[in-house]
Amino acid sequence: MPRHKPLPDPPTWTPNQVVAGNLNRLRLRRGLTQAETAMKLSLVAGKEWTEAMVAHAERSVTGNRVREFTADDLVTFARAFDVPVLYFLTPPPTGIWVNVPGSRIDTLTMLEAVLGRPDNLSEWESLLDEWSFSPDAELPYPLSQKKRETIRAAAGEVALIRAHHLIRKHFKGDLDELRETLGSLADLVLDVQQHEALASLDEDEHMRRLEAMRADVAKGNRLADASEQFFKDSIAPHEAAQMPAKRKDQRP
Repeated sequence: MPRHKPLPDPPTWTPNQVVAGNLNRLRLRRGLTQAETAMKLSLVAGKEWTEAMVAHAERSVTGNRVREFTADDLVTFARAFDVPVLYFLTPPPTGIWVNVPGSRIDTLTMLEAVLGRPDNLSEWESLLDEWSFSPDAELPYPLSQKKRETIRAAAGEVALIRAHHLIRKHFKGDLDELRETLGSLADLVLDVQQHEALASLDEDEHMRRLEAMRADVAKGNRLADASEQFFKDSIAPHEAAQMPAKRKDQRP
């Protein structure tokens, strides 16, 4: 049998290379040259970005000379391209490992570090709750007392994005088909539960209950008939006594 060559290990990127890869990807998606990108970055950075600086940043993906991006850089990228900072830290779904100080992690672990989990977002929500602004301040979220829940929902939306990608990881088909399939499974589970509930009934006891119910109904019918007959018997003498008087009144 021919011997298959072992598949090469996927490359390992640092978080800085993840940022560089997303910068390059977004620039190409927007159809911008490196010179045009430098102009956009310079407008919001408070310092000049040159075409050579953009090229150097994007070459970090190759690993020859990796640029160390700062928090200032990330905010500049986010403002220049009008995307969240999280965009640039999001790793590709497959094909790489991420090398962080002390360990090498997979892309899903990196995504968890970027987006958080439903069980660890409470600290972020608490931080958002501390925000306080004047009523006329121009903000991306309504922060009136009545609508304060809206900004707390931002953390939930991030968790929803992560859940969406987790579903995509484990289910490759159409999400509408998945919803219909899960709905059918839920109906099937309900049918099985109902069947098990019927199967657990004692048949003799069930028949005794039915007979008792039928007897109660028959007894009720007899009582109703007897009550109606008693009423007829009670008024019969009175009606008979009224008959002669009616006949006299009818004589010419």
